[in-house]
Formats: sequence, structure tokens, C-alpha cells
Amino acid sequence: MEKGSGRVPDAHTFYEIGSITKTFTATATVQWLGEKGLSVDSPIRPFLPSVIPTLSKGGVEVTFKHLLNHSSGIAYFPSNLSLLINPAKALANYSEAKLFEYLEKGKLNATPGTVYEYSNTAMGLLGTILARENKKSYGTYVEEKVCVPLGLYETKAVLSSTEKMRLSKGHKGERTVDYWESLGALDGAGILRSTTADLLKYGAMVINPPNSALGQAMRTCQIPTFKDSKNLGETAEMCLGWVSLTFKDVTEPVLLHDGGTGGFNTSLIVDKSKKLVLVVCYNSYNGGNKEEAEARLALNDDLLALLK
Repeated sequence: MEKGSGRVPDAHTFYEIGSITKTFTATATVQWLGEKGLSVDSPIRPFLPSVIPTLSKGGVEVTFKHLLNHSSGIAYFPSNLSLLINPAKALANYSEAKLFEYLEKGKLNATPGTVYEYSNTAMGLLGTILARENKKSYGTYVEEKVCVPLGLYETKAVLSSTEKMRLSKGHKGERTVDYWESLGALDGAGILRSTTADLLKYGAMVINPPNSALGQAMRTCQIPTFKDSKNLGETAEMCLGWVSLTFKDVTEPVLLHDGGTGGFNTSLIVDKSKKLVLVVCYNSYNGGNKEEAEARLALNDDLLALLK
């Protein structure tokens, strides 16, 4: 759990799960839109401050669907956020005001719905909208509306002092790094912590969602909504928060999402055809190291082959 400590993780050890958070953000957003009588095709404009211009390009206005499937044209990270020196501190200090200041420029990289460009900014904006509209923190809202109803009591944004004793220490190379205690206005992109036990339970519910409004939102999030062969490849499509992979020999797609923070890497793979869930959590971050990233992918492939 920490270099040199001798402590070995178990199924209830906490990890920062990074961008797997986005699948929870997507479910919470779709459910909230349904409660308001809106759809994912609704524009986001009514939920932003009046000083922000209508976000559009090529005559197409940004909708919730564009944010959810990474086709909004909004950049990967906002230009007024620097992660070069102390990422954990920079993210914690990235306020709602700074996010809106960035959006005031109204700059999109592409016409919405035409190009896949993975965007932490877009998913962070969704989290901020949920927090503002429901007058509570993103973490509290997602726990109340998604995690607790699904029985995921070890998936949360803030850990208690007792739970922190079960939190593994993140590493980058040989050194330990600061936890990402907050992502500020971008919490919806990656603030959650979880355990392998909870993520396996979550994956099982993705395969068989409950018969409820929450379950319907989970089903909606699994429907492919965008394909961009050039940037996603021929077998991949974007759902709402999830990536869907289709293979010739399977009847249902494989859903997946990875997550990375300053000191953690996580993978969640849901094979609906074989009713198989694979969760791999590392308390280390490859920091752009190609060999380490390739080794993680190879291990995931080997594990899937063994399980199948």
C-alpha cells in the first residue's frame, strides 16, 4: 500500500479511481435531466451564467450529449489551469469562477458532435452544473443519487479519518505524491475514490441495472451515441461516459473506462456478453512512460484471457 511499508492491499483498500468517476457523472446527469423533463439533447446554455456566451461552432450549440460523449469541442483541460508544478494543489484551487472565466472566451476546437476530443473540462463542467443546480457538492450529490442507492458505500469523494487508513499511497516513479483531495470545479472529471470490491459490484450492476429511474439512466449511458473512426478506431464508439468496443464474435459490446491521477491508475472493463467484470487498481502513475503504460495494457489483456 505504500513503498517500504509491507502493508498489502485487499478488496477494501481505497484507490483514487480518476476518470472512472466520469461514468458516475454521466449516470447522475442523465437521471437528473430525466427528473427535470429534459433530455441529453437539451442545450447546456440555460445552466450557465449569463456572462458566458452561447457555446457553439458551425451553427451547432453544445448540448449535454456533447459533453457526455466527448464531442463538445471543449478542450482537454482549460487553458487557465497549469498542472506542471503541483497538480494536486492546482486542481484543488481551480474554482468555479476560474472555470467560467475560461468558458467566457467561448472557444471550441470543433463543431459539436463532429470530432472526438477527450475532455476533462467538459465532464468537470457537468459536475459543476449538478452541484450548482442541486445546491450541494458534486461528491455529495453523486453519493446520494448513485452510489448509496446502488449499495456502493466505498465509493465516495471524501473519506473519513478511519477510511483514510485504508487509502493506499500514490506513487510516480520511485516517489510518493500528494493525493488529489479536490479537483475544484472539475470534480466531475475524476474526484471519486473506491475499492476493488465496490467497483466489481458496480460493474455487475452495469451488466444488470436495477429496475428504477437510476437503472434506466445506467442503461441510457450504455447506448453508443458517437463514432469517430479516425480518432477512436473502427471498433470503438462513445456512449455517455463509457467507451464501447464491439467485436465480431460477441453479441454485446465491452464497456470500459480507465482512470489516472497523480499517483494512481485504474481500469474497469465490463464484458456484457460473458457477464465478466475486470477491475485493476495500481497505486502508481506511469507519468507518460510508454513502457509502463504498455505493460499495464498487456497485463489487462492477459487477465481477461485467463478469466474468459
